[in-house]
Amino acid sequence: MSRHYLLAITILVTQLTPAYAQDYEITPYIGWRTSSSLEDAETGETIDLKETDSLGIILSMKKNLDTNYDFLFSRQNTELKSSTVTESLRIDYYHLGGTIFYDYDKLHPFVSGGLGATHISPANDAFSSETKFSLSVGGGLKFPLTQNVGLRLEARGYGTVVSSGGTIMCSGGCVAKFTGTLFMQFEALAGLSIAF
Repeated sequence: MSRHYLLAITILVTQLTPAYAQDYEITPYIGWRTSSSLEDAETGETIDLKETDSLGIILSMKKNLDTNYDFLFSRQNTELKSSTVTESLRIDYYHLGGTIFYDYDKLHPFVSGGLGATHISPANDAFSSETKFSLSVGGGLKFPLTQNVGLRLEARGYGTVVSSGGTIMCSGGCVAKFTGTLFMQFEALAGLSIAF
């Protein structure tokens, strides 16, 4: 999903949105994601995941004035890097959850969370993909720009449940392994929330 595609959707939905209906919301966003480290499965050397931009979308359905049910999709294309290996991979999150808002004049601080799956997909087809259970917790501010459009700024942490010493990117042998039971990523994001 390219940035141009997200921008086109945002503009189209903004123009077609009636001012009176606000039961649903779509928030395309861009972000920046960083991660905890992994270990080289052979040498034990630290492997870093490159910090890169991320793209995503949050689809929301209003439960009441202060609470939304959410579906979040977030994607990062990154690299595993050590002195012996450099491999590209994609990390996707698919989460169901919610957001609780608090009103302070023009500011709308919120907390958010979700449960779902992390899909780790190597660019090299020789390696296997992995899907693991994950959760996320975040918080931020929403600034109304018009009656139906707002700017959403959020920091979110993702935790993927893994076996201690579990491996990824395997094909005969494995490239990397996890160092604990929770693989962590952190994301700062900005998006336009469009209610309709």
